[in-house]
Amino acid sequence: MKQKKYLLPFFLMVLIPGTILGLLSIFGFSNTLNRKLSDSLFHLFPSHHSFSKDIIIIDIDELSIAKYADHPELGQWPWKRHIYPTLIGYTKLIYPPKVTIIDIMFTERSDYDDALVAANVNLGEISHAANFRDGGIVVPRTGEKIISEKFDVPLPSDIPFPRYENAAFPIGQVGETAPMLHVVNVIADSDGILRRFTPFIRWKDKHFPTLALQAFATGGNYETEWKEGHFRIQKEGVEREIPLGKDGLVRAYFYTEAELRNIPRYSAAGIIESLNELNANEVEDPEKLLVPPSVFENKIVLIGTSAASTHDDVVTPHGLFPGVIAQAVFASNLIEGHMLRELPEIWGIAFTLFILIIGVIILFVNQVHLLRNLYPILAISMFVGLFYFLYRLDLVLATSSFIIAFPLSYLMGFAYLTYTEGKEKRKFNSILRNLVDPGVVSEALEDMDTLKKGGEWEITAFFSDVAGFSSISEELSASDLARLLNEYLSAMTKILKSNSGTLDKYIGDAIVGIFGAPIQNKEHPRLACKTALEMVSELEVLRSGWKEKMDYTETAREMAFRIGLNCGPAKVGFMGTDSLASYTMMGDTVNLAARLEAAAKDYGVSILVSESIESACSLEFHFRFLDWIRVKGKEAPVKIYSLVSLVSELTPQILEAEQKYEEGFQFYLNREWEKAIASFEKVSEIYGSPDVTSRLLIKRCQALFKNPPPPGWDGVFTRTSK
Repeated sequence: MKQKKYLLPFFLMVLIPGTILGLLSIFGFSNTLNRKLSDSLFHLFPSHHSFSKDIIIIDIDELSIAKYADHPELGQWPWKRHIYPTLIGYTKLIYPPKVTIIDIMFTERSDYDDALVAANVNLGEISHAANFRDGGIVVPRTGEKIISEKFDVPLPSDIPFPRYENAAFPIGQVGETAPMLHVVNVIADSDGILRRFTPFIRWKDKHFPTLALQAFATGGNYETEWKEGHFRIQKEGVEREIPLGKDGLVRAYFYTEAELRNIPRYSAAGIIESLNELNANEVEDPEKLLVPPSVFENKIVLIGTSAASTHDDVVTPHGLFPGVIAQAVFASNLIEGHMLRELPEIWGIAFTLFILIIGVIILFVNQVHLLRNLYPILAISMFVGLFYFLYRLDLVLATSSFIIAFPLSYLMGFAYLTYTEGKEKRKFNSILRNLVDPGVVSEALEDMDTLKKGGEWEITAFFSDVAGFSSISEELSASDLARLLNEYLSAMTKILKSNSGTLDKYIGDAIVGIFGAPIQNKEHPRLACKTALEMVSELEVLRSGWKEKMDYTETAREMAFRIGLNCGPAKVGFMGTDSLASYTMMGDTVNLAARLEAAAKDYGVSILVSESIESACSLEFHFRFLDWIRVKGKEAPVKIYSLVSLVSELTPQILEAEQKYEEGFQFYLNREWEKAIASFEKVSEIYGSPDVTSRLLIKRCQALFKNPPPPGWDGVFTRTSK
C-alpha cells in the first residue's frame, strides 16, 4: 500500500523530469545552456585565481591613434610596419622581456617588411602571428612550405585539436626569419561568446602553437605527451595537464571583470613619447619616463590593439573586450595552470536525479513540515555548494539539468502534496484557533506541521518578573492580589501582542513571551526591545494611577520588574495534546534569557539583554555595557548590556557616565583595582544617585584586592544561582 502511495510522487518528481533531461542531452540542446548558466554562477562566486603577473600588454589604443591623428604614418590604421621594431626595441633598452608576442597579422606584403626582418634577426625572442581559416580557395603562397616546416610541432594525429583548411602565415622573409610563430585564432561557442581556447591548431598534417602556448613556452623548449586521452606540456620542470574537451578546446578561467580591465597595459603612444624624450635627452633617469623601460623586465609582452578602428573585439563572459585581452587570459591560464575542466554532462544529470529522489523523500516520507519548506533552499544550496566546491577545484559541473528539472519536479510534487494535505489542514483548523490569536491563524495554518510538531527558528525570548512579588502577595488579600495581577498582566500582555509578540505563558507574576514565532519575523529583536521599553513606561503609568488612588499597599504601588532578552535559535512549536496544547520555546537561547532576567536584580537594571540583542538593535536603541558573566548551565561567557533608551533620547550625562564606567571596567580587567574603584565611584557622581552596577563592581574589586585572582583570570564573573 505504501509503495503505491509513493509511486505517483516518484513518477511526477523523478521520472518525468529525468526523461526530459535525457531527451535534451541526446539532441545536444544543453551544451550552450550549460556554459551560459555556468558563466552566471562564476560571476556570483569570489575569484580563486589571480591573473598572471608575468604578462604585460603594449596597446595600440584609441589614444595612440588620436594623439598622432595628423602624423603621416601613425594617424591611420594599419600602422607602417617599421613602427613595431621601434616598440619592440624600446622594451629591450635596459631590461629585456622574456618574449615579445605580436597579436597583429603581417600576412600582406609591405614596403617596410625589411624593418620587421631586421627586428627578427637583431632583437630576437619575437613571435609572429599566423591565422587559419576554413573555406575559400586554397592558394599556396611563397615561403609557406618553409615556414610551416620550420614551426611545425610533431604531435600524434589523433589529438582532437581544431583543424583548418587554409593558412595565412607572416609574409615572405617576415615569416621565414621569425624566431617564433603562433596562431591567433579564437573559437567562440555557438552563442558567439568566447570561453575556450586550444594550445595547438592543426593545418594539413602539421600542428602549430597558439599564442597562449607560445607565452607559456617563452621561446624555450618544451615537451608534449598524449596518453590515454590526457595531454601534457612540460618545460623546465613545469608541467601542465590540459583538460581538452572532445573538440580539442579547453574552458578558460576568465578571472574577474575588474582584473581584466586592470591588466598592465601601456599605450603605444606613451612608449613613442617616452622614446622621443629619451632621444632628445630631456630625461636623465629612464625611470622617470612616462613608460619606464624597467616595466618590461622579464615579462611576457603582448602587442595588440584596442582602438575601435582596428576592429579586434571579441565577446567574453564579461562582455565585449579587445582580442588581445582574451589572448592574455588564455596565456595566463596556461602559464599559471588556471584552466577549467568541464565534467561530462552525465555528472550533472546524476546529481539532479539524486536531489529529485531526496525531494520525494522529504515531501512525502518525511513528516517535519519545516524540512519540506526548506527543501528548495537545501536543494539549491547543495547544488550551489557542489558547483562552487568543484569550481574551486577548477572543475565545471553541467548546470542545465538541475536548473530545468528541479523547478519542474518541485512544482509538480508540491502541487500534489497541497492537494493531499488539504483535509489534514482543515482537521487542525479548529484546534489552532483556540491556541493562536485569530489574526495570525491564516498565516500559521500555512505551516501546520511545524506549529504542531515544532521546529528550530531564530527568535527572541522574553522573560519578565516582578521584583519582590512575594512581599507584595503577603501584604494583599487574595482578591486584591488577583486584581493587581490582572491589571498588571493585562496591560503588559496588550503591549506584548501589539508588537507581534506571542504570549507563551504566565508563571504567577512572570510573563514569558516569544518574538519571531509562530509567524517568522526578522524584526523580532527590535520588536522585543520596543516592547520592553514600552512596558517600563506603562508601569510608570500604572504606578501613578495607584498612587493617585492610594490603591493597594505602598510596596505594591512601588512595584518594579525585571526583563531579560536574548535572541538566537530555539525550538518552538505546540507542545501537549491535540485538545490541550500551548505554544512554547526551548533551548539555550531561552535559558539564557531567563538567566538574564534573574541577573538583572544584581545590576539594578530593568532590562538586561545579551550581546546578540545589542548587535542587532544598536542602531535604534542605546545599550549600556555592564559585564562579562558566566551563567549557570552555560560554560561560555556572556557579554551583557542594559537596554537604556532609544538612541534619540540619549543625554550627554548618560554617555559621560557610561564612558567612565567602561574606563573602570578596563582597569578591572587589567587588575588595577584602585583605579577601577575610583572610576566606578565617579559614575554615581555623574548620575547624581547611586549606580547599583558600579557599586557591585566596587565590591568585586575590593574582594579581588584582598584575594587576587589566579594567573589566567579572564575577568568573567561566574553566577552560581539561576
